Amino acid sequence: MVAKAISCNVMAAEMRDLLPANADVEIFDISLHTRPNKLRDTLQDAVSRADGLYDPVFLGYGLCSQATVGLVAKQSHLVLFKTDDCIGVFLGSKQEQRQRALNEPGAYFLSRGWIGDDTGSLFDEYLRVKTKRGEEKARKLMKKMLGHYDRIAHIIMPSAPDPEGDRAYARAMAASFELDYVEIAGTSELIRQMVKGQTNRDVLVVPPGCPITLEMMMQEEEKDND
Repeated sequence: MVAKAISCNVMAAEMRDLLPANADVEIFDISLHTRPNKLRDTLQDAVSRADGLYDPVFLGYGLCSQATVGLVAKQSHLVLFKTDDCIGVFLGSKQEQRQRALNEPGAYFLSRGWIGDDTGSLFDEYLRVKTKRGEEKARKLMKKMLGHYDRIAHIIMPSAPDPEGDRAYARAMAASFELDYVEIAGTSELIRQMVKGQTNRDVLVVPPGCPITLEMMMQEEEKDND
């Protein structure tokens, strides 16, 4: 049966690069993350429409404020990431993301899906407010929102078609707000594992009829902490 991917637009480009050529893809806007219950309802509707027509159904999401908890397909397998969010996917694991947060706090992560207009990043919000309310008010808002950040960590994915354009944007934002700029080599390994249907520490394969639970998403972490 043909596979289908249901993905946040921030992760969609990376998923398209590795999905089977005949896979269907449905993309939702990052703005849904601001309302986790609305995101859950939207994803469940998409899953229900795909259920039985596609198998597996890949979800380009992590835990995402528990918006994926409770999703269920009656006839199809669901496959998703057990990371907190897309940053853990791009870094290769939720452990890597959390270790960086402990060792190098204060980083605001950007990847190609977060760069540009209508991405939902803090810098996209700055540009939107600047256009509507002027430079001074936009900068005051950014000062408050960037209060505990000291650098931009730009994750460059191996499949990024124009890293120079993204690099220029990220560097400009860092310079504009007196933040340090660092680059991190991203990885597509978790997406590759997802497409192969490999159940492991960071990829979950859910059988038909079984709702996604928080325990499933946290299971490996609990084992690690035992």
